Amino acid sequence: MSGTAPRTLVDAIDASLKQALRTPDGVAPPAALLWTDADGQWSPLIPTLQKVLPQLYVLGAYAPEERRGPVIWLRCVVERSLPEVSPPEGVVPILYLPKVSRQDLRTGGDCPAELQPLIELQYRGAVWHQRNGRDWTVEAFLTSDDGVGLDVAKDNRTRDAMLRALVLLAPEPLTVLRGRRLEADDFDRLAIGDPVRDLLSWMSDKDGFESRCDPTHWATFKDICWREFGLDPDEDGIQGAADALLHGGGKWDDVWRRFCDAPRLYPGVSTVLRQARPRDLLGLADHSRRPGLNEEREDKLRKELEAALSLPHGQAYDRIVALDAEHKERRGWVWAQLGESPYAIALEPLGKLAKAAKVPLGGATAEAMAADYAAQGWQCDRAAIDALSRLRQGGESVLVTKVVRALYEPWLDRSARRFQELMSASGVDPHRLTASVSAERDACVLFADGLRFDVGAVLRERLEARGFRVRMSHRIAPVPTVTATAKPVASPAHGSCSGKADTEDFTPVIMTSGQPTTASRLRDAMARAGTVILDDDQASMAVSSEGGGWTETGKLDTLGHSLNALLIRQIDPEVDALVDRISALLTAGWSRVRVVTDHGWLLLPGGLPKVELSPHLVATKWSRCAAVKGGSTPDIPTYPWYWNPILRIASPPGIGAFVANTEYAHGGISLQECVIPELVVERGEAAVAATIAGISWRGMRCRVTVESNAAGLQADLRLNWKQAASSIVAAVKEVGSNGEASLAVADDKHEGAAASVVISDTSGRVLDYKPTTVGEDA
Repeated sequence: MSGTAPRTLVDAIDASLKQALRTPDGVAPPAALLWTDADGQWSPLIPTLQKVLPQLYVLGAYAPEERRGPVIWLRCVVERSLPEVSPPEGVVPILYLPKVSRQDLRTGGDCPAELQPLIELQYRGAVWHQRNGRDWTVEAFLTSDDGVGLDVAKDNRTRDAMLRALVLLAPEPLTVLRGRRLEADDFDRLAIGDPVRDLLSWMSDKDGFESRCDPTHWATFKDICWREFGLDPDEDGIQGAADALLHGGGKWDDVWRRFCDAPRLYPGVSTVLRQARPRDLLGLADHSRRPGLNEEREDKLRKELEAALSLPHGQAYDRIVALDAEHKERRGWVWAQLGESPYAIALEPLGKLAKAAKVPLGGATAEAMAADYAAQGWQCDRAAIDALSRLRQGGESVLVTKVVRALYEPWLDRSARRFQELMSASGVDPHRLTASVSAERDACVLFADGLRFDVGAVLRERLEARGFRVRMSHRIAPVPTVTATAKPVASPAHGSCSGKADTEDFTPVIMTSGQPTTASRLRDAMARAGTVILDDDQASMAVSSEGGGWTETGKLDTLGHSLNALLIRQIDPEVDALVDRISALLTAGWSRVRVVTDHGWLLLPGGLPKVELSPHLVATKWSRCAAVKGGSTPDIPTYPWYWNPILRIASPPGIGAFVANTEYAHGGISLQECVIPELVVERGEAAVAATIAGISWRGMRCRVTVESNAAGLQADLRLNWKQAASSIVAAVKEVGSNGEASLAVADDKHEGAAASVVISDTSGRVLDYKPTTVGEDA
């Protein structure tokens, strides 16, 4: 549940492609990812990307050694009919389709015959595109917040220079491109000789680099290497360059920094550094430049993690914390970026897990223990999820999963048993610990199914990062912690529900009809009480919202039951979807959004411990709860059903489960199941608003007057107000403090054309637009 900002354009593209491959429904990964590019703008960058993405294939003339071929060859790659070129199982092929637009594939029978075999891959696969459904152009990706988020001038000269410099832009650190407007000259400077880039390219692929050089270029390169780096490529060769890079000093430190900024663009450098000859290991200042040393330490760490599995719990915690301190430096080495330090990377959340799991949760009462968990105990759950979510497929994932279980299971079980003891104490009524949810004027209740407390904390962080104000508190879920019992309590319709004489399905009834409380009946009850019911794609606020609003979203619980421990891969996209939904509701006018849930859950790779329960003692049995039959007296703890305390619910002790091999479960008594988050989200500041008050023309220059409550707005003139790429001005202008901006049309050919003046905020969101005719008074 963590991520880092992309270092380079290539990293940003890689991250965006991975985002497009996410499957929130958790059913099956896409068969392929289609990358359509109507104008072929990305073509020059594809060879560079193929170095980083071995699963990237290109539509074109048959050249399997370059991972390029016609449509039928691409289909064979997708279907794994060509094992010698197809990606490994579990890796989704990416198909780059130059000169093909997404619209071409969507026309069905009208699609060109040679492309028709790709049509069905739109439905079995995924397509890389902008949020508006259009193909990613280079300009759109560089300027969009969903891409790189650079500030690029909109004039034609800058666009042309940007496309010319695309390959040279790929390895540039994005940090040096941010914080200023990029214009044509900035991109043209990239085309000027870059000695460091050329040296790294030669070291990475000597034969390929030299084959691309004519005699003049090679002579120039050798001269620069001698003058700038003291290296003779002919005499010293790759070996001399590797030795010099290993030891550093002078401009070789600049070479090392550039390699660290984009190591995946120079894959051969890692190989040559393994052959470098240290002059004096004791005197080598920077051990991080030695890939072999990193490999040795990774192997040693693997053995130490295996040994820690056999230690007593207390000693295992201390050992993992000590290993984290010993190896944390390597997480900053370049080899970690290249995926060569998986155990060192895993140690970061493992160290946090070990520290958190060593501290028992306090509290003399159930309420006090729940409060302690809500204050800090949830961080143990988050560390466990983080450790598991960072794993790749391979041997290291098996070992790290075992370490997570060894650290996490004792803490989980110990905490659950203490909480169960407090919940069963004399005089404790679990019903009184549970608070219900009420409707509020102008507030929308957002029900997120199965939002566990640690996931709620991640949601809070991401909302605050977007500028929202968030207040987070906790509630205790009703017994048993299953949707049928708990969802009515989390809705404003709880007052319309009551218990019944049996509890086999743990479902209360609607008092007026005696019918079970299904989701639709709960919504009907809320609507009758004046609550506005919103579908999952609605956000608008009603004219009168005395009874507030209600909407539902999220699939965490559904995914948990279908994916078990693999749920961890879907937590991030689910949280992102919640952030988007909350943002849309607040933008639509709701004064605040109250995020509620019904229950949490336990998750333990390898399965929860099995607890036996005689079937003749219970009427129904789920993994973490069972309805006690009549006057039966099971020898495990029982609790009163929330909706009818006369009826008893059996719950396994600790984190046990009645069903074997259960990795994901809820329904029992544990802090993770019972202590649930509640978030109240409000806009962090007054919503930015803008209105175009006037438009006037003088020749090919347009003067715009804007009324707004914010500064820093941008004025543009577009042929299509929705598309930034359709801008026809020499440069987008900032609205001045006087509320005015002057826009110059870049080309006289647009005189008389229908266009729109567009005002947008700093994120690119369109605040207002108004049609006009180029060159004429509005």
